[in-house]
Amino acid sequence: MVLSSLSELGQRENRPIWLAIGMFDGVHLGHRAVLDLATEKAARESDAVAALTFPEHPAKSLRPGKEPPLIMDPQAKSEALLGCGIHYIVMKPFDESLSEVSCEGFLGYLKEKVPSLRGICVGENFHFGKGRRGNAPFLSENGLLVGLKVAIAEGVLEDELPISSSRIRESLAKGEIELVTRMFGFPYRINGEVVPGNKLGRTIGFPTLNVRWVPEARPAYGVYLVEASFEHKEGSVHGVANYGLQPTVEKNETADPLFEVHLLGEGEYSVYQSGDLISLNLLSFIRPEKKFDSLDSLKAQIARDKAEAEQLSTRL
Repeated sequence: MVLSSLSELGQRENRPIWLAIGMFDGVHLGHRAVLDLATEKAARESDAVAALTFPEHPAKSLRPGKEPPLIMDPQAKSEALLGCGIHYIVMKPFDESLSEVSCEGFLGYLKEKVPSLRGICVGENFHFGKGRRGNAPFLSENGLLVGLKVAIAEGVLEDELPISSSRIRESLAKGEIELVTRMFGFPYRINGEVVPGNKLGRTIGFPTLNVRWVPEARPAYGVYLVEASFEHKEGSVHGVANYGLQPTVEKNETADPLFEVHLLGEGEYSVYQSGDLISLNLLSFIRPEKKFDSLDSLKAQIARDKAEAEQLSTRL
């Protein structure tokens, strides 16, 4: 259940509550260490477990124009958090009143809003309070003063470096999709709907389904091996997809980026229509997007991309 304020959580739930706190952008393995710790603590005493997070990055309020792009929109993040066993999600806007809460007053603020709060869980690099003066050790030292237990989750490493949302953003932009998958613990997924295209792919022997998708944190423009699934059809199918601005055939450089998906082993595209909901798991990055001198050059490269995608898919 998604709520809009801590007060609403306090009014709705009388059981003791464990609260996981964080931005949780991407709900990656580092975040899940915090969420798993909260659910574990709650399960021991049949408590409720909730997550406090924000629809927009706090930096948008604190440093307008310098906030990092979101990996997940609020709806996708809520779905991912609920999938981690969280009973309640408090999706609270980070407003001026919250930004003015001091680190000394933070725990009392939480307890006032949620009287049944038993404990909180944060990551070891968590900072809070006005000026970000508070940290995880501060919470541990001061929790008992207001009657709260505090649990701190250790960071999670991948390739001997900490997993973080900022690292995932950087890896996405570089096309390091296999590393992104390892840091998430699951394939990077996009959800969208099929939109009409110019049908150029059909004329050169590679029909595609077109998906317009404009996230804040974008993966590298280029060609990917993907796994496609559809709301109206069981199972999934591999495909080769180009994400970008179609520089060879599209003259408008300000156009929104597009996924053009050619399904491997699918001969009939008429069963798919505009408006169909599609999910794409990005599995491997094949090459960056580039502009070709002619349609013949583009066609030859697509054939090579398809062959590489087919080879990669056999290894999965």
